[in-house]
Amino acid sequence: MKKTASICLTLCIACFSFAQDDWEATSDSLALESRAKADIVLSSFDTISGKKILYSLQNRDYFIIFQQDNCYKEYIVRVDSVCNILTIKDIDNDKEIEKLKAKKFPSRSNRKFLKRLLQERQTIRDAFDTSQYSTEFITSMPNATYYEGAPSYFVMKDDNNKRYGEYKLPSLTAPCPINPYLWVYLLRTLIENID
Repeated sequence: MKKTASICLTLCIACFSFAQDDWEATSDSLALESRAKADIVLSSFDTISGKKILYSLQNRDYFIIFQQDNCYKEYIVRVDSVCNILTIKDIDNDKEIEKLKAKKFPSRSNRKFLKRLLQERQTIRDAFDTSQYSTEFITSMPNATYYEGAPSYFVMKDDNNKRYGEYKLPSLTAPCPINPYLWVYLLRTLIENID
């Protein structure tokens, strides 16, 4: 897990830069813009009911996870500057898990991959527990360190669209405002699937 986290950090720093001073000067206006754009993107998925998690980088690349009972639908969405959807990619890890479980003699790499997928599934299950989140919109954290990284937005919405854990912060913020394992999963999956 440490290796995955360090790879994510390196990729973020290498691909994106956003200075801490710039962040603090524009955070409130960016936060409201991010919320509005996220709501526009989510409205494209109105036919899917249930709880949802949305994570975005630069209000352009979105990772959305829907929970319906014990099933999870995951999508990577890229939008243009006015929130028109350019691409939608379905991430079907449940299907991959079933396929790997069905193998009679999986290779060592397949067993390792299955273990990682199952751990990520548990992380996602845990992520939909609303009791772990604040109901405040976080745009700054007094004792946090903001490293260089793309602006990120996160929100978890329940069945009634009540917001939990909502924040707009640089993607590399310490301490992490959400479960670090969830953050690594969201960031890594999004970066791996950006065209």
